[in-house]
Amino acid sequence: MSARSASAARKRQRRSMTEAEEVRIKTQATNAGNGIARSTNSMPKPSLKTQVIEDLPAILILTSLYILQGIPIGIAISLIGILKEKGASFSQISTFMLCTWPFSLKILWAPFVDGLYLQRFGRRKSWLLPVQLLLGAVLLSCSIHIKDWIEELIIPKLTLAMFTLYFLAATQDIAVDGWALTMLKRTGWASTCNSVGQSLGVLLSSTGYYFLAARDFVDLSQFLQICGIVFFIATTAVALFVSESGSCIPHPGDEEGGRSKRIETTVGLENAFQTYKQIFLVMQLQPVKELLLVLFTWKIGFAWETAMLLKLQDKGFSKESVVYIKSLVSPVEFLIPILVSPYTTGPRPLDVSVWIFLPRLCLSVIACGIVMNVPAEINSIFTLLVIVYLIMNTILSQSMFASQLAFFAKVSDPNIGGTYMTLLNTVANLGSLWTAWAATALVDVFTISNTSESDDDKMEIDGFYLTALGCGSLGLLWFIFLRGKLEKLQVTPRSQWLAKNEPPTTSL
Repeated sequence: MSARSASAARKRQRRSMTEAEEVRIKTQATNAGNGIARSTNSMPKPSLKTQVIEDLPAILILTSLYILQGIPIGIAISLIGILKEKGASFSQISTFMLCTWPFSLKILWAPFVDGLYLQRFGRRKSWLLPVQLLLGAVLLSCSIHIKDWIEELIIPKLTLAMFTLYFLAATQDIAVDGWALTMLKRTGWASTCNSVGQSLGVLLSSTGYYFLAARDFVDLSQFLQICGIVFFIATTAVALFVSESGSCIPHPGDEEGGRSKRIETTVGLENAFQTYKQIFLVMQLQPVKELLLVLFTWKIGFAWETAMLLKLQDKGFSKESVVYIKSLVSPVEFLIPILVSPYTTGPRPLDVSVWIFLPRLCLSVIACGIVMNVPAEINSIFTLLVIVYLIMNTILSQSMFASQLAFFAKVSDPNIGGTYMTLLNTVANLGSLWTAWAATALVDVFTISNTSESDDDKMEIDGFYLTALGCGSLGLLWFIFLRGKLEKLQVTPRSQWLAKNEPPTTSL
């Protein structure tokens, strides 16, 4: 073979190798875009203990922030019991429940929280610090008027005050949800931090308050003052000791060990509007449309649960008895997400919800039986029955909650940070809110009483039973016709959940 022929052969070989390499690179890029990229090595999966150790600092920080978020929620729960004890009707309580609307409307301002910030403070701390300081200030302000509002049943003012607290807590939730996506190496832990932290915060501010008040350590005004001071202290600690310098936004094909190397940068006001556009595009995605339908309707079968303890109070349970029961059941709320985390951090987190949907639905029949058979004298056997029932209900509801949050973290597009998760959480909260609000209001609507000459009400129809059985029936129909959507959503490719337009541009 001549030198010229040998040279030509080498050129053809190099060109062939180059073309093969280009094909290989394009194939990898396509697979990555479709969510089916395979690892180039066969490293064994880290153990659960190793995963926890690697993410432990982030887990502790996020859990603490979610605890703060649970404090206003727990206060509202305490107020519902107090208002019922003061003689508030189910209709008045349903009006007070409107204070929880901010968690179902936060998508309206989430893009500004996610996209507008000061670089010197950090993307999340720019909102987290002032919002938590305002929470502390509002709690201190409410402590001055809370007694008068409750004694006189001034529901509008009380609702407005709690609405403000919920609005601030919802804003804090947006910032923390977005921070979780960049702080954790494995975003599956975000659901555990959320459910454990929020449940613990609710426990401390509801059962914790009742425990202290029953022993005359504090009254409600003093307790609100303590909570306000806690917010000031916690916010100062975050400002001084927690840095965002390592936060980053993962991008497809740019991951290493579950964390991207692309650092977050300042986003201007125009990019908040860009995020609204992205959210609109996300809502046009077929998997998202189906998920939103599920989230808006799947709690209808459990809407009666809000009225359960209130009806027990009507039947003779004292507020102290309710507090005792809650104190025993509440620890389950933050233990269950930890116990089910091996199932919710996998590829099919919604399987947990499918497994327990019907068992939880059956509790509506049990609840009716319990309320119907409250003895004239509350004894230890009946109290134990109520405790067992509430433990069962808590296990099932918290498992579904952890499953839901894990699925949100799994499908959310990190290019728009907390706004994607906020969209999903907003609709989920709205689905819980409208069903619980409607069921509580319907208890009075469906209740028919007959007034005798002695002005003693003789109950003919108790609206609680009709409401509970009606919700259970609708829940069963939901499971029959829409269960398949849960299965379908879990096998939908990752790429179909991502926003299709370009990520927000950088503005300094």
